[in-house]
Amino acid sequence: KAKKKQPVTIDLTKNEKKKKAPHSSGNPKSAPSSRSSSGNLSAHHPNIKVPAKLQDKSKEEQVLRCTDRLKAYPAAVDTLHKALVALRNDPANERYRKVDKSTAGYKRSLADAPGAEGLLLAMNFYARPGTQHLIMERHRVDPALLYLGISALEGTKQTPEYKEEKRKSQFAKDIKAIQLAANSSETEAIKRADFMSKCPSEPTGGSGALMQVVIADETVRRRFDGDDILQDVLNWIGGHGSIIPEKILSREWCLIDLNRYPLAPIDCAKNTDKTLQYIGCWPSGKLEILSSSEDWKLGESVDTEIMGSSRGLGSAPKEVLHG
Repeated sequence: KAKKKQPVTIDLTKNEKKKKAPHSSGNPKSAPSSRSSSGNLSAHHPNIKVPAKLQDKSKEEQVLRCTDRLKAYPAAVDTLHKALVALRNDPANERYRKVDKSTAGYKRSLADAPGAEGLLLAMNFYARPGTQHLIMERHRVDPALLYLGISALEGTKQTPEYKEEKRKSQFAKDIKAIQLAANSSETEAIKRADFMSKCPSEPTGGSGALMQVVIADETVRRRFDGDDILQDVLNWIGGHGSIIPEKILSREWCLIDLNRYPLAPIDCAKNTDKTLQYIGCWPSGKLEILSSSEDWKLGESVDTEIMGSSRGLGSAPKEVLHG
């Protein structure tokens, strides 16, 4: 019979045990980490370079990187541009060399904008210890640096991201003003009532198509019959702001079908007499009013090749509804 093989045991030599000992010890300090310092990282990974911190880069790179991060924050860009221009024009005025981070204006425009405080620090402002203030000493005012910051912010204003967010911001302000107008203007209240008087009677008992329209931060709802037309919906929208239908028909604003992707504006001027079923809002519809893109304002049509099919039985082809 073959003999059974005995398990082989290997004893560590004294030298090997010494090498193993630090790693098996219960003391965490006895096991040094290869990533404990940049020196160790470089020793173990010579081809990896740790990027320099932003404050260690040149002033020009700091300014350009901060302003690039601000593209989608038009309120911050406008505020910083105004502040730097005022400082450049009157550097001796202490008021322009002090930023109070505790104010409502700072919190509203700059606090949540990435790169805003970084840009101020790049301009030679510094945080005063124990306060919420950013300070620039008079002798630290650098006209060339201010010129660079102002120019970079002006360049940011020309980016598509800034223009898009600026357009959305202005639209929100306009809608807010319209919503408040009926409370202070008798003329506006009369115009809204006139629009509502043109609306067909609302179906009862849960019948008809439920229409939802998003107007900024408000969503309004109403039921319509399937053979009611788009003009009836526009009249109903006019009851929430008399100027809104005019802005939609002129393409300054647009009506978006949220049940279709990608989103595209409806050509309201061409389809005002079409039924809700025809425009794809049956048995329900969800629309949103938005500020129009420059292309739509100029009368250009939507690329219907990238759009989904019309929604609902008997609805119109996409190229008819969207120009």
